[in-house]
Amino acid sequence: MRRTWMVLTALALAAAVLVAGLDAAQKKPDKPLDPAKVAKVMEALPAKATARPAAPRKIIIFTMTKGFRHGSIPLAAGTFKAMGEKTGAWSSVITDDVNMLAADKLAPFDAVIWDQCTGNITEDEALKKSLVDFVKNGKGLVGNHAATDVGGWKFPEFHEMIGGVFAGHPFRKISVKLDDPAHPLNAAFGGKGFEISDEIYTFKTPYSREKLRVLLSIDWENANIAKKGNRDDNDYALSWCRSYGKGRVFYCAFGHDDAIHWNAPILQHYLDGIQFALGDLKADTTPSAQLKIEPARGPVLGEQKAEGPAPVRVKVYAAPAAPAKPVTLFDGKDLSNWTNAGGGAPGAGWVVQDGAMVRQGKAGDIWTKQRFGDFTLDVEFKTEGNSGIFIRTDNPKDCVQTGIEIQVDLGRGREQVGKNGVGSVYDCLAPSTNPVKDGEWNHAVITCAKNKIAIVMNNVQVIDMDLDKWTEPNKNPDGSKNKFRTALKDFKREGHIGLQDHGAKVSYRNIKVTPLGAAKK
Repeated sequence: MRRTWMVLTALALAAAVLVAGLDAAQKKPDKPLDPAKVAKVMEALPAKATARPAAPRKIIIFTMTKGFRHGSIPLAAGTFKAMGEKTGAWSSVITDDVNMLAADKLAPFDAVIWDQCTGNITEDEALKKSLVDFVKNGKGLVGNHAATDVGGWKFPEFHEMIGGVFAGHPFRKISVKLDDPAHPLNAAFGGKGFEISDEIYTFKTPYSREKLRVLLSIDWENANIAKKGNRDDNDYALSWCRSYGKGRVFYCAFGHDDAIHWNAPILQHYLDGIQFALGDLKADTTPSAQLKIEPARGPVLGEQKAEGPAPVRVKVYAAPAAPAKPVTLFDGKDLSNWTNAGGGAPGAGWVVQDGAMVRQGKAGDIWTKQRFGDFTLDVEFKTEGNSGIFIRTDNPKDCVQTGIEIQVDLGRGREQVGKNGVGSVYDCLAPSTNPVKDGEWNHAVITCAKNKIAIVMNNVQVIDMDLDKWTEPNKNPDGSKNKFRTALKDFKREGHIGLQDHGAKVSYRNIKVTPLGAAKK
């Protein structure tokens, strides 16, 4: 019975698309769908609606193009139509008739799916207004992939409504992070980032986290992308939702490749996004810039080691002007490279045991004799409690107000992370996750280059920080308070490296620093 239903639905899907599909620019029909691909779609579609529809829902799936026409438009249209029928969440009409955007034609419908419509769709101001009013007055708009390829269309209200304008597709295989792991529209991914291959879009104005609730984006550090993107901030969103007037907008960039349409988690993401746009699945649309949410990082891509953990791809902010040699700060034998805060010998509580520098009794903080500006610090630590690694500290006698502390502490098995927890930039920025192992040696790599700080702990990047965003004394960019009387952007970009005595036993070993040349902007 199930197999028969699948075949009948697949045939209905194909027939519906073949009738509707038309390249408006070239006036020729789309190619017939491959029955084998249709069968894959039907197998991967969600079995039921996530939310029970408050009323019978009707959707227009609009497929007109006046610019480039994606070959995946018919498959996408059929997928959305079959998705509604299989789950009972909506019924739909597939059309490329621009007159369907008239107010009286839109009135019976609850949402419009903008199925990769490109180019100057219409210059009829009445049709433009009716589409905007449709959403503003409480209905929904859904966009997939090329729905944002509307830069040449003189319709700024649509640009604003959809949330961004296509700027290019320089990437292909990527690592995806969940910017909002607990958001109901991200439930399909189970709280974990993922790897995907598709034609990956990037966006320009009006794209902004000040306006959109970003759901997915490229995990830039883990994606192993060699080429440079077209955004200085490397903020490449892939999916978002927003409120628009009384209505709702959902956009997802995936959909160029046919295989996206039988990727079950992506289909579930679309189902939930469409039900949100219809008003049946409730979801918060507070813009991301107003929130502090720890993302779920994507997998590390690239060449994997045969044994051991995968290599970490860290954002490279600087490189030596000439081959730089690591400077050994502690060789496991003596403390000759270190002083106390006054420049004298380290406190007696710092001792060398089994190749490690150990704070075993009251000793005071310990400091490098040298000052460092842009560098990569490589260090291992094992601790029974609170300590810290100071970087670029101008005055060791006033280290709290003239240097930046990387928190060293027990992980305590915490799933939650905070601005004062292990791996944090103390009082300023929480780590993205807590990979620290209590009672064991932990490996930290700290890279400082001009205004950038990147921290990797146990092969996981936990901090990606831009000091220039800390523009006010006693205040973090997210609005929370910190203890610094000087804005971090105004801190000196060079100074001593220090290890904190905070009363607990802590051990450090294999401490090396590699000076870096001028940082890349």
